[in-house]
Amino acid sequence: MNKNTESGNYRKYTSKNPLMGIIISKFMTDLSETISPLEDVNSVIDIGCGEGFIINCLNRPDITGVDISKKALDIAKQKNPGCNFCTGSVYDLSFKESSFDLVIATEILEHLENPEEALQEIGRISSSYCLFSVPNEPYFRTMNFIRGKNLKRYGNDIEHVQNWSSREFVKLLETYFDVVEVKKPFPWTMVLCRK
Repeated sequence: MNKNTESGNYRKYTSKNPLMGIIISKFMTDLSETISPLEDVNSVIDIGCGEGFIINCLNRPDITGVDISKKALDIAKQKNPGCNFCTGSVYDLSFKESSFDLVIATEILEHLENPEEALQEIGRISSSYCLFSVPNEPYFRTMNFIRGKNLKRYGNDIEHVQNWSSREFVKLLETYFDVVEVKKPFPWTMVLCRK
């Protein structure tokens, strides 16, 4: 992939920086350990799947990925040939109510102007579980600032329009779901919820 056309997500998951590799590996391990024990979870959808890095670590028979970027989906399809992919918006998903046993939405809510609307739509298509992750603030911004990223924005990524601490994020999710488990793989908050 051309450096100029790589998404930030792609660069993060393919970083050659050893520290970033450790951080991403911990995140993926926590995600896998969180969903592995879930029984009766066959159909999974990853909303905002990007290039399919999360999908690549799932071990379920029926996986769908949705993203707004066709370029990202092309890469995801190459990495995960046995999965279903489609373009779409988290605000208006073209699936019936309770279509998926598990809905995954990692690192997308912080990019949205109306995360509450997205949470309602995610809840609509879930029959059982949802797994969310967002940057844990102020740690995420502090880490960026220390490494010299986004200095003029005090470490905040230009695409991030929402910022939550772990406590704030859990409180938001409790409005829509029953919170089952909270993990904090630095610098994110990861929350498993039941519909």
